[in-house]
Amino acid sequence: MRICAVALIGLIVLTGCGKKRGGSHGSGLGGFTSGGNGGDSPLSGPSDLPSATPSGLPTDLPSYSAPTPSYTYSAPPTYNSDGTNDITASGCDYDESAHSFEYTLSVRNPETQSMRYGISIQWDNQDGSGMLGSDYQSITVAAGSTQTVNASSYRYLTQQTSFTCKVTSALKYPSS
Repeated sequence: MRICAVALIGLIVLTGCGKKRGGSHGSGLGGFTSGGNGGDSPLSGPSDLPSATPSGLPTDLPSYSAPTPSYTYSAPPTYNSDGTNDITASGCDYDESAHSFEYTLSVRNPETQSMRYGISIQWDNQDGSGMLGSDYQSITVAAGSTQTVNASSYRYLTQQTSFTCKVTSALKYPSS
């Protein structure tokens, strides 16, 4: 508000609207005088202008700082999604009477949270002629625990075959 008043005063002084007239104070046409000349003479130049900076204004303005959040964020625990090192496969065999491959999986969960394992097993003909079969198991293991699963996969083989079996992939992720 003071800046507007100072600007208005400066405008009046520059345009001469408030200048004294005729030396008589009783005429009812009072006005402003500037500087110390106190007479009827017009302003002589920039040195006679009022100061552009009003006094009494605060020199430092309030600053804004962003509020700090009232919550803390903790990242979810990290884990290795490749679970092949957590699995031991054994007992790889073929049961002729049941026409199925049989195997045992032992899964050790080293993580600090319960994990779900998606495990793929594959049987290959030992002579390299191709795959004889495959199976998939989904197993949930509690944190720091071990779980053993005996499983079988139905495959009808028509001839005596030598084979190998292996865990081809084991992905793990946190169980809900």
